[in-house]
Amino acid sequence: MRLVPRRDHPSRRALRAFGRRAVAVLGLKSLRLRQWHHYVAEHARREQDGPGHRIVFISGEPDTPGHAYRVERFAQAAAELGHAVDVIDIHDLAAAHCRGPAPTVVFMWRTRWSGRLEQSVAAWRRTGARIVFDIDDLMIDPALADPAVIDGIRSMGLKPADVARHYSAIRRTLDLADECLAPTESLATALQACGKPAEVMVNGFDDDTWQASRAAVVSRRAAGDDGLIRIGYASGSRTHQRDFAVVAQAVAAVLWARPACRLVLFREPRRGTPLLDVHEFPALAGLEHRIEWRPLVPLADLPHELVRFDVNLAPLEVGNPFCEAKSELKYFEAALVDVPTIASPTEPFRTAIIPDATGLLAATPAEWEAALFRLVDDAGFRRHLAHNASRHVLHRYGPDGRRARMQTILDRITATPPRPVTAFRMHDASHPGTPPSVPATEVVARHGEPRRADVAVVIPLYNYAGLVTETLESLARQTLASLELVVVDDSSTDDSLDVARGWLRSHADRFVSATLLTTVTNQGLALSRNAGFAAAEAPFIFPLDADNTLEPDCLRLLHERLQHSTASAAHPTLRHFGESAKVKPAQAWDPARLRRGNYIDAMALMRKSAWAHVGGYVKGAFIGWEDYELWCRFVEHGFWSAAVPEAVAGYRVHRGSMLRATTEPAMQRVVDAIRAAHPWLTVRAA
Repeated sequence: MRLVPRRDHPSRRALRAFGRRAVAVLGLKSLRLRQWHHYVAEHARREQDGPGHRIVFISGEPDTPGHAYRVERFAQAAAELGHAVDVIDIHDLAAAHCRGPAPTVVFMWRTRWSGRLEQSVAAWRRTGARIVFDIDDLMIDPALADPAVIDGIRSMGLKPADVARHYSAIRRTLDLADECLAPTESLATALQACGKPAEVMVNGFDDDTWQASRAAVVSRRAAGDDGLIRIGYASGSRTHQRDFAVVAQAVAAVLWARPACRLVLFREPRRGTPLLDVHEFPALAGLEHRIEWRPLVPLADLPHELVRFDVNLAPLEVGNPFCEAKSELKYFEAALVDVPTIASPTEPFRTAIIPDATGLLAATPAEWEAALFRLVDDAGFRRHLAHNASRHVLHRYGPDGRRARMQTILDRITATPPRPVTAFRMHDASHPGTPPSVPATEVVARHGEPRRADVAVVIPLYNYAGLVTETLESLARQTLASLELVVVDDSSTDDSLDVARGWLRSHADRFVSATLLTTVTNQGLALSRNAGFAAAEAPFIFPLDADNTLEPDCLRLLHERLQHSTASAAHPTLRHFGESAKVKPAQAWDPARLRRGNYIDAMALMRKSAWAHVGGYVKGAFIGWEDYELWCRFVEHGFWSAAVPEAVAGYRVHRGSMLRATTEPAMQRVVDAIRAAHPWLTVRAA
């Protein structure tokens, strides 16, 4: 296709550079940036009525990292929901009108007003399209174009008048829109004040980033520990001088007191220009030899830099309106590589981080210093925060959460009625709950390759030495080739651990990876499952009790169902064996039915992100009903499970089962506990 020449001037180039990371971070080819992309979903919208829509994304800055966060990833989510999606460079605007039917929705990200854009908006609106304005920085108020508010104007040598004109042009585009999107509540509130409805659609990561991040973690483990503790600040442009001033004194204090510590900073790869001018911070004088300078890398390679950190810094000027609107991406990107974050308590970081559980917040120099010393001196606490954070971010910032949020937004914009499952939602589904409780475990054996499988199977094992081999053999016969296996022995008192260890040694080649863990002390079913889920790297996980079995096609069928669904889980028809031979058909997800009792077994393939988002399995008085209690939290978060009709899961009925031996004798206590935790339930003891 013919590329339209871009009219460019030095002042406009400087403005595009302002307030964003360096172009080198994205690492895209210029030809790709100039042409538009067309996405067509590979599957029908199975859970929605009617055909997909045509959705157009207009990118105002296609050569920046923000394009990946706010355009490409949103477009992919819309395509996965069954819509035909076009991504178009603002400079190739004519392309939006020359392909396919008229769009139903047009998203405009960081687009400056022009007469041509206004004409396009008018044409789209005449065909009934809804116009959505998206912005990820507070650049809609020309009055904010002041170096006293935005330090980047000073540090990048911009003229305030040029910035103000740029903001005025962005604001004129906002005025053309029907509604707005923003990555933070603070920014959405500012947009709402302009008279437009505004919703939050957070920045997040895609599946490629997740895989690269986990590969980086594996590489770091293999490399071993060099004895240094690295405190990293991953700025992408020289616009954060005053932000780093918040933490400079505390960093200096730690570097002076702890010789093993290093400060990791970045510079442009070509010119070698530092992205942080350390000469502006007298506290760092004399510590130059303790600074590691790293070259700025493309966004795709960022995980391999972040994984080198032991502590991630995210300082911002609290109370500064421009900083308060910035997103928390530094938190989730570090969390993906198991690195804990200390952040300033701006509104987005206060929302994202649970203090002392998934990260630390620090407002004053004294708080920053205390937080830094705490993490530098306590490797166990660093790991605790990092592992919690890595699970905490999976749904909210990952593809699953983004797809669900995009569906909600598009359903409302296109006047599609909301799906019935959301009627039972009791929590904001975009916000994760308390991270799952994961007990201490020890690795007994680990086999296989450090790469991601399609599905992981987690087997909690306690005193089932005589039954677990049959369970494991049923896994070896699965027709789904790409499998990960995690067995968690819960401090068995029989030969279960030895049986499992011997079987894994003989059958390790069947799996991408096979891991055998043991709990330090007996934890019970709920926490044993959590330990297995936490250890698994696959995006889909199937909990399998050590006395049950699977038919060969079970995991393949469930995986196929979830791949083409917005469901968070998929459950099969059960075939009883042992003391019973009945078949229990898989019934459709129905919160009203779950209200009166459980009818979905624990044997269901679920997204790891969903398990983490609702807080995993909970240890309590729900003895034997841990799966039912988890489904209740699925209901409360608006999640659901898809029924698979094939009878491919075997449920063993025997007198020694947990249900017979433990749950039934204490049924009234179990019912009282689950109704106290979920008052909307009406389940009763039989």
